[in-house]
Amino acid sequence: MNRKGETIRTKILRRRILVCLRSALAAGGEGWLSERALFGYLADETDGLSLSEVHEAVRYLEGKDYAATRMRRETKFETGETDARALPKAVDLLEETIPPDPGVEDNRA
Repeated sequence: MNRKGETIRTKILRRRILVCLRSALAAGGEGWLSERALFGYLADETDGLSLSEVHEAVRYLEGKDYAATRMRRETKFETGETDARALPKAVDLLEETIPPDPGVEDNRA
């Protein structure tokens, strides 16, 4: 895949993650989703998706203040894992009340 194709794919992945995180927030509770859960939700619609791609996308969104992350401690039965949740700025981006982000897919003209 060429560099432009990778960039478009990455932008689309970031938007899809934001949509998942906003849905979790709207469902009630604190809105936290694990990166593994995000991967599970998105793997069927994104060919060749890897958990590391989800991790990198979440890191981007965290750096832009669209998402908060936390690390769950490793237990006897589970490995430590990063959880993410949408922040108000993510909701504003998805509702198009703030300017588009060049790193997140956006259909505005």
